[in-house]
Amino acid sequence: MNSVPTPTVADARPHAASAVSSAPTVQPVVRIDALAYTYPDGTSVDYGDTQLEVRAGERVVVLGPNGAGKSTLLLHVLGLLEPQRGEARVLGRPAHRLPPAERAQVAALLQQVDEQIIGPTVWDDVAFAPRNLGLRQEDVSRLAERALRRLGIWHLAQKVPHALSAGERRKVALAGAIVFSDGERFGPRLMVLDEPFAALDPRSRGDLVALIDELRAAHGTAVLLSTHFVHAVPEFADTVYVLAPGGRIAAHGSPAEVFSQPEVLEAMDIEPPVLSQLFRSLEQRGISLPLPLTVEHAADLLASHCRSGGRRLPDNGRRR
Repeated sequence: MNSVPTPTVADARPHAASAVSSAPTVQPVVRIDALAYTYPDGTSVDYGDTQLEVRAGERVVVLGPNGAGKSTLLLHVLGLLEPQRGEARVLGRPAHRLPPAERAQVAALLQQVDEQIIGPTVWDDVAFAPRNLGLRQEDVSRLAERALRRLGIWHLAQKVPHALSAGERRKVALAGAIVFSDGERFGPRLMVLDEPFAALDPRSRGDLVALIDELRAAHGTAVLLSTHFVHAVPEFADTVYVLAPGGRIAAHGSPAEVFSQPEVLEAMDIEPPVLSQLFRSLEQRGISLPLPLTVEHAADLLASHCRSGGRRLPDNGRRR
């Protein structure tokens, strides 16, 4: 379900379709600058002076331990929290002041998906935003069916959402978030995803990544995502930000740059991806190779190293 539906069809779809093609390439879709926030219980989050930016088509992943402020950051981007210091800008405006037509161009998946599922059935929940917009019933049906099929949950349309598994409920919430994405004519300019891989099996995680790539290719959709599933990050992300407890940005850069700093990750209690651990272990044994981001790249590097006469692992070190 979109958090704030658009008031008219004219405001939502033509405006959004033209916005994707005419948006200035130099202006980031998201910019966080000197943001700080204190909750009523006294818990404070301060992201420091390092800017966080997300540009059109870019996939930005935020990592950090529990309590680092990942969800707080995303809630500011969604306009659900108002900055007490600094700013959170989306599409060139303060995020909490986005007009409805632009807010409809932001697809969101909250960490607690039950908070965004309100329909009595899966169909009703996914159809809520286009119904609330006042679209014709045939348009509502077409959009809802398309979203459900894209997420592979058409067969759950008449089910009660809260009787579904955690992974299925996450897919229902995501279907509601992208319900206005209609082929090549309209798609979100920004996807904000809080722990989207949680409770998903490997196939569903792959399907989600494929959906994100589809939206990026068709609409230049920017992606801002938080996750504890570190092993998917090197292959998925363009840029990675690492948050320290309390919100400070401790490191940022490409996946290769960030994961080549194991001491920073360990200080944040973040386990590096397994390939980073493997190639760091090889380096400690005198075999220095570039850090791979995929299994295929790792296999190519090791095969090339062995063919060139490099050091081989002893026989008793091989898996039997």
